[in-house]
Amino acid sequence: MITRRLLAGAALALPAPAALRAAEPTSTRPIRMLVGSAPGGSQDLTARLIAPGMAARLGQAVVVENRGGGGGMLVFDPVMRAVPDGTTVTTGNMGAIIINAISEPNFPIKPMNDLAPVSLVADVMTILITPADRPWRNVEELIAAARARPGELSWAHPGVGSSPWLASLLLDKDAGLSTIAVPFRGGAPAVMELIAGRIDYCFATTPTALPQIRAGKVRALAVPTPQRLAMIPDVPTMVELGHRDFLVSGWFAVMTTPGTPPATILRLNRSINAAAADTDVVAAFAREGMSPLPSTPEEFAQRGAAEREKWEPIVLAALRGRPG
Repeated sequence: MITRRLLAGAALALPAPAALRAAEPTSTRPIRMLVGSAPGGSQDLTARLIAPGMAARLGQAVVVENRGGGGGMLVFDPVMRAVPDGTTVTTGNMGAIIINAISEPNFPIKPMNDLAPVSLVADVMTILITPADRPWRNVEELIAAARARPGELSWAHPGVGSSPWLASLLLDKDAGLSTIAVPFRGGAPAVMELIAGRIDYCFATTPTALPQIRAGKVRALAVPTPQRLAMIPDVPTMVELGHRDFLVSGWFAVMTTPGTPPATILRLNRSINAAAADTDVVAAFAREGMSPLPSTPEEFAQRGAAEREKWEPIVLAALRGRPG
């Protein structure tokens, strides 16, 4: 859990002494960090964790503002229209930045085209879980059950574009399954329905899944990550189990106004990477089942292009044939 000490003052992170500051800013105005979600979620916590460290290195206050709605996409418009001096930035997740641009082609803003990438920040992992009383005890048994009962097994997800939704689509595609998608308003309600036995399995983000795994209410079957997770080291990766390239990331990133000078973007980038590498922040990320994901602006842009190439055919096929 995020500690009071880490979050104290994070909504308005004040600048540190000049000795800690980075190169002089193009503007001395406070930086508005617009978050495309309601307070309290992983995206909001990520912003509030890095804001103090950014302020310390930039010599500018960093003010976190929540602008939820529209699947996290409504936050992009004010950033796109802001003065391009680096004082208006947004945090977004992979779903809002990449997947919603695929699933909502008529939305007027395409973040990777219309905003300037600054940095990846953090990764939140997902875990494949099932009710503790279900008979399948590993991924292959789950797949066998789904194949034996086509169109019957159900999985929950917190919305189109979310990493749990993507992971479940990838499992269907990878294993050739016919299943039922059941949408919920958030990851926590989805997992509660799973615990109640009304859902057969789901991918859930680590902050949502870990407490239920530790309480013995759900069984963890696998993780779609490059390595096993330190908090559940006995749970194998999907790749280990023979599901090649089964990797799903729920990353968060920072973007800013198009036309912002490259030197200003680089200055923001360095402050974000340094803030996310702070020992206390790394520990807070770990408690939430997250990890820092440092990058350059160019690496962020490359990651975005690769994610779109990977997910576009899967997402479009799913939206053509699946109501969930």
